[in-house]
Amino acid sequence: MTCSNAYATHTDAWLIDIALLTAHYRAHFYCERFIAACARKQNTINRPYKADRINNYAIMKPYSFRRLALPAAFISCLLFACTKTSSIPVPTDQPPPVQSGPTPSNVIVSSIAGKEGDHGNAEDGNGSNARFWNPTKMVFDGRNNTLYVADGTTIRSIDQANNVKTYMPLGAISRFNEILDIDLAPGPDGGTLYFISKENDIWKITPSGDSFTATSIIDRVYGGNETGALNTADHIDGPTGITTGKNGEIYFFNSFWNTLRKVTVQSWSPVTGMVSAFAGKPLATRDGTAWSFSDGAGEQASFGGSVADIASDKNGNIYIADFRNDLVRMVSPNGIVSSLFKFMDGLGIDKDGPVSAAQANRVTQVSPSLDGGMVFFTTFGRGGNYTPALRMVKPGGTVSTLVNSGTRYGDGDGNTAGFSTIGGIAATPDGSTIYLSEPGKKIIRKVVIR
Repeated sequence: MTCSNAYATHTDAWLIDIALLTAHYRAHFYCERFIAACARKQNTINRPYKADRINNYAIMKPYSFRRLALPAAFISCLLFACTKTSSIPVPTDQPPPVQSGPTPSNVIVSSIAGKEGDHGNAEDGNGSNARFWNPTKMVFDGRNNTLYVADGTTIRSIDQANNVKTYMPLGAISRFNEILDIDLAPGPDGGTLYFISKENDIWKITPSGDSFTATSIIDRVYGGNETGALNTADHIDGPTGITTGKNGEIYFFNSFWNTLRKVTVQSWSPVTGMVSAFAGKPLATRDGTAWSFSDGAGEQASFGGSVADIASDKNGNIYIADFRNDLVRMVSPNGIVSSLFKFMDGLGIDKDGPVSAAQANRVTQVSPSLDGGMVFFTTFGRGGNYTPALRMVKPGGTVSTLVNSGTRYGDGDGNTAGFSTIGGIAATPDGSTIYLSEPGKKIIRKVVIR
């Protein structure tokens, strides 16, 4: 059915409904007057008419039977018309029901590595025998089924048996240059990663036997929001996220300017390439006031302050944890920015349901499944002394809570478990498992959707 035909059909149905409703009420009105008039006629036969006023309403004079003939005929016509028009088919198309996500009772939370509150000397080991300094951002590598964790200035790995090893040791790049985010880099081997650091650097890590090779992509001391050829200006300023596009391009977020930048590497030996603007209207001044909320293309869109995390799917869509705007934003490969659920202008609460009505209370971390069909994110939950919440949005569908915000910390199902402050999350490619880091507790948590 074409749009014009559909419009005409629904318009006809609407007009039919109006006609039926009008006929019904007019018939009802005249029937009541007919019955009342008959009663009054009977009364006038038995007793004389009195022109009294009762409760400030005049008693109507009885109709003669000749005056009732026209309404009675009109009622008959209306009843006939209603009988005829009711046989006209009225379209009953309804949109398909929105599919909801898993419930908290279908979720199991466990602690898989580290010892609560004990950083030790960041020892390697299995499960609770391992120690972490400051576990934050993570990424799951489906090429070798390994979780990689940014731990201060090092990168740790966790296999499926919960064995923790140091992948990039302390001092390999710098003893003081903290790793702020990591993501997978293109290549056949698991452990091929990009990371961005506090000192405005971007590096590529490639495994080499039991070690690795580190390649500097951007190496600048001072912060800035400049575009152009790599390392000819200051490109990075207050980085809070790094992720990879479907063609190997690199994206990073400058929190001091609320901009998403794109890096295209043209050569690896030596490293050459370009930094270009991709999405987000730059602030008028460094770390200034955020622009009013806006979706749109490229720099027509704006992001709120304190963007906390970015991630991407295999299709090249980028997901942004827009903290101040209480949203998960999506940026298409063409730079079109959209919001995955309802914008509440900083007044959002955690509310599940269709994306047209769902809300969030401060989005802190984000990680999609490989195909982007499920996007996991964390929030402040109920706020105050309550624990953070883990939630999921199906773009264009629903938002659901996997682990509720409560007052209890510990393992359990989605109703009874509780988290501490979350430093990073990472979903497996199929979205069946989500890992979370807790820098304060020094442990890694695992969430399995049954």
